[in-house]
Amino acid sequence: MINLSNAELFAAKEIINIGLLKAADSLSFFMKEKLHLNGLDYSFNNTKELSDFTTKTGANIHLLITEVVGNVTGICFLIFSEEEADQLRKTALPPEILNSPEMMAEMGDGILLEVDNIISASIITQFSNLLQEKMHGDVPQLQKLDAEGVNKFIADNISPDSFFTNFKTSFSTEKVNFSPDFFMCLVDPSFIDSIRQFAADNNNIEMLRAKIAETSA
Repeated sequence: MINLSNAELFAAKEIINIGLLKAADSLSFFMKEKLHLNGLDYSFNNTKELSDFTTKTGANIHLLITEVVGNVTGICFLIFSEEEADQLRKTALPPEILNSPEMMAEMGDGILLEVDNIISASIITQFSNLLQEKMHGDVPQLQKLDAEGVNKFIADNISPDSFFTNFKTSFSTEKVNFSPDFFMCLVDPSFIDSIRQFAADNNNIEMLRAKIAETSA
């Protein structure tokens, strides 16, 4: 297991937090109403100790997959329940699409892919910019599986010796509330060195605090 100090964990968490706040701003524009973040439940895990990656239930859990490419490689997973996915569709799509089975079949999943692209890209971009690592998200993919299928897919596609983080936060507006599971697995050892070097500079920690305060305002 990779051990990070409290300062290093703080840096990683706050970089994710900045990415989520940026994502909330982008999603607000996308959904035409202000989107709020409510809490951040974050953990840094040894993947060898994990077997259950989601508490979502049902036969059509929406698993969105984004490959991380560049000097740092890895994979991100964003997980919605079927109910959350339907809420997003109803909020983001106009009535003419919602009322047309043909158009929904063509465009319904595209909304979920766009939401994943916004959230995953916002977090990856913050790591890339702040740690000065060349990395970006590839085109996302969507699979609809039951909980067992989701757990197996993630377990089969992550590295046991990597930077592995997961979090849950609630995005809410007056019309919608969703709490996706998010997992990020980054396999390049230099990424951990970048976090350590970044966190060792107190100016960087103060900069993170200022960015959080600015983005949250």
